[in-house]
Amino acid sequence: MALIKCPECGYEVSDKAEKCLKCAYPISGNQTQNKVQTIEHTSKKLKKQTIYSISTIIIGIVFMFLSIVLISDAVKYFGLIVAFAGIIWLIVAEIKIWWHHK
Repeated sequence: MALIKCPECGYEVSDKAEKCLKCAYPISGNQTQNKVQTIEHTSKKLKKQTIYSISTIIIGIVFMFLSIVLISDAVKYFGLIVAFAGIIWLIVAEIKIWWHHK
């Protein structure tokens, strides 16, 4: 057993060590590295649905605030309908994401 310098930080560690004690740099070259693989469970289509529905809610809220400035009931009701449709859309998208998630 010999002490070697870590190639990353220069700390002296055993040549039998799996990783540096200071910076966790892998020392053993013959050791198989465990690769972390990330699997995306939610499809891009469902993510887009969530983004679009939140955008619709925000647009509806903006129209409701505009109705205060414009003093118009038609704009207020339009904003309310758009925001409500966005909320329903978001709920449906989240249920789809939950349903298809593994």
